Amino acid sequence: MSVKSTPIRTTLASTTILMACACGAGSSSAKLLSMGGVSVTSKATHSFILSVGALFVLRGLWRIQRRAAFVAALAFAALTPPTMMSAAHEPWHGLQIVGGLLYLIFAALLVYGFWIAFPTSTMDRPAAKAIALAGTAASMGCACCMVTGAIAGLAVTAGGSPGLFLSYGFIYFSAIAVAAVGLAMFRGFRPIPWLITGALFTHYGSHAIGIFDDWMGGDVNLRFIPVYMMYLIGAALVMKAWAVAYEPITDAEQLAASTAEPAF
Repeated sequence: MSVKSTPIRTTLASTTILMACACGAGSSSAKLLSMGGVSVTSKATHSFILSVGALFVLRGLWRIQRRAAFVAALAFAALTPPTMMSAAHEPWHGLQIVGGLLYLIFAALLVYGFWIAFPTSTMDRPAAKAIALAGTAASMGCACCMVTGAIAGLAVTAGGSPGLFLSYGFIYFSAIAVAAVGLAMFRGFRPIPWLITGALFTHYGSHAIGIFDDWMGGDVNLRFIPVYMMYLIGAALVMKAWAVAYEPITDAEQLAASTAEPAF
């Protein structure tokens, strides 16, 4: 059975590219391209991966609600080129702090864009949806990149414990917990198993690949490919939780469209 592409599915599926940690995929892809004679940096390949996701998200939002697409475009304009967010570069100084703050602005604008694109009635507890969106946005990336990395870096710079905030999983699972509370208030228990499964798959599935030996292709460990796939699958399951949460709304819209009288 074929799956029909819809603006909502396009938007949610494309968001998985933004949520998945692409640090390893970006750096290893750059090495592979350099081996093939194409001189690129990891910043370029990482930015390319994010740009692909951004373009498809904008395409989906444009088909749903153009104002949401404009807001999302502003969000991506605030998204700075990826920088190193590891413990070796923290605490941050100057432009690094500005870059981290811009990531938070990116998250806030993107959340607002999704808020516009996926409206709810008062009966659907919009405050709960806001909590769920905020938690989901905070879970984008990992401790070394994107929104999660920005939160970690800013927390350490503000005096937080590196052992706590830079440990892979602390901020991520905290954000997932916030998203779970919001989704439970917003739509009940049904989306939660997808959310938790996605979070566990992202965190532990990517690490499980480490039980296998290195798959070297020249100077590049090709194991980055299945690791990145684990990140994508985990992010897709998190987005599936949102699809489940919106099923009552989309089903009602489809029913209204199918029963509406044609205009002559």
